[in-house]
Amino acid sequence: MREPLVWFFIIGGLLFAADHYLSDQPDQVVATTAQKDRLSKLWETQTGKPATDSELESLVENWVKQEVFYQEALRLGLDKGDSIVRRRLIQKLGFLVEEVEDKSDEQDSVKLYYERHIEKYTLPVRYSFSQIFFNRQSQLADIRSKLDSGVSWRELGENSMLTVSVTSRSEREITASFGKLFTNQLFTLVRGDWVGPIRSSFGFHLVKLERILPSEVTPLAYIEKRVVADYQQSMREAAIDAYYNELLVKYDVIYE
Repeated sequence: MREPLVWFFIIGGLLFAADHYLSDQPDQVVATTAQKDRLSKLWETQTGKPATDSELESLVENWVKQEVFYQEALRLGLDKGDSIVRRRLIQKLGFLVEEVEDKSDEQDSVKLYYERHIEKYTLPVRYSFSQIFFNRQSQLADIRSKLDSGVSWRELGENSMLTVSVTSRSEREITASFGKLFTNQLFTLVRGDWVGPIRSSFGFHLVKLERILPSEVTPLAYIEKRVVADYQQSMREAAIDAYYNELLVKYDVIYE
């Protein structure tokens, strides 16, 4: 009994026997009372009426079927290397970490966040103008003549998908509609006069700059719900980053 080799065979035999015994034991699927209650409440929520005995029995049997398939899939290792399963597990872990305390009542914290990120809530310079669109530069003289004779500017030019009256739009928004070439020339216009032709990627325009609204900060009272939502999202992201940094020390990351 003092020989290590003897103990090696004894322990090995015991492990083999235990493995053989356990492998012959069926895995358990337990349909608990709590699980039945959960299925019943879910059915009532979805249908608006309580489940009958036969419906509940069918729900339980379906759950057992799914659980058996789920456990067998795990036993076969079907969850390994599956990008959809991987993405879902990462997402679920993220949801657990994101469950931070509701901060909507902490006005001081929300106000501080608003002040620290004031650029997010600052409106850019905005422009209001009217424009008459035409395809050929040779049309300019005729359009100006009609303007001078009192014809409404809305009746002049050619039809297009472009907005004829632009109200309080930023440089980025105007560029998205008319193109950068148009926007660059807009800044040089004199307010109140029809100026042109202004070139764009679509053609030519007579433009009357009507108003320039300076950049201004939106008061917190006007956008409090948006700021609260932004603040809570920032807290969730901070919680995920902190959790990741805690986990990272447990792993040896190797970049090949």
